[in-house]
Amino acid sequence: GAVYTHPPKTHTTVMKDAYRPLERELVFDIDMDEYDDIRSCCTGARLCLKCCTFLKAALRVLQHTLKNHFGFKHMLFVYSGRRGMHCWVCDSSARKLSNEHRAALAKYLTLVAGGQGKCQADIKMSGEELHPFVSDAHRLCLEYFRDDPQGVLQGQDLLRKGPHLTNILSTLTVVEQEKISKYLEEHPKATSADVWANLESLGKERAGQAVAGNYKMKQASKSFLKDVVLQYTAPRLDVEVSKQMNHLLKSPFAVHPKTGQVCVPLDPDKIDSFDPSKVPTLGRLVDELNSGVDPRNTSLREYTHFFEEGFLKPLEKDSLEELTRGNVDW
Repeated sequence: GAVYTHPPKTHTTVMKDAYRPLERELVFDIDMDEYDDIRSCCTGARLCLKCCTFLKAALRVLQHTLKNHFGFKHMLFVYSGRRGMHCWVCDSSARKLSNEHRAALAKYLTLVAGGQGKCQADIKMSGEELHPFVSDAHRLCLEYFRDDPQGVLQGQDLLRKGPHLTNILSTLTVVEQEKISKYLEEHPKATSADVWANLESLGKERAGQAVAGNYKMKQASKSFLKDVVLQYTAPRLDVEVSKQMNHLLKSPFAVHPKTGQVCVPLDPDKIDSFDPSKVPTLGRLVDELNSGVDPRNTSLREYTHFFEEGFLKPLEKDSLEELTRGNVDW
């Protein structure tokens, strides 16, 4: 929760307008429920390695954007213990953002809108060029969409299961639709990756035609298929969690009541090897302690070590420097 003007336990004794939040970490919430229209491996609260691809892509996009577009340094990504991930931005400037600023930042980071049958993100353009955020997000997402064996194309078999290919084809020209339909007739066992390669070939044809085309054609060529990659891979944020300073969120190292798993910090440098099934549970930790394992060397050790060395110490160092410069109000 937030830091308030008065101790929360005394809020009933304080005038309503006088009791208000002063600062709180900027937080983002990614929940797997938001990806159920894409996932073919799991639904609801279930989470497997293929599902984790969406969390990995979200982490990469949020980390890059918050650092390079907004200048934040101290971000902590935490597995929620069941089916999602939280991002805590702990810089002093982030903690003091107003609700209006938090809402605006969350809106900036929202590329994907829900909706049945939606297959294209509503991307931003800067003239004929893609907005820098869109360009960066696409570059980071493409690996998890196209190249990762556990990713969207290969892991979810996106273009051979569900309505997704039909929805994508409906956005193409009649000639382009006929080319893909013909390919599928001639190659009935084509994989999603094969179909995507043919769609990329259409993109190259469009790019060649757009050179001598008008402004609208050039814009369409620049965004072709990128909007598809983003719609199926970009972070799907629960914006309501980010907008209000007084919104509660499980703290790191809390235990999820339904799974017993610990909400462990995620090391961005090791995120591609993250396996949710290997996250320590409360029961496992009890067994380790009962068997005589040193409390400092349980299965939580790698997570507490990263939390202390990779997150807390750099944050403490910068906080002390701010105090020395007199930039922190107490």
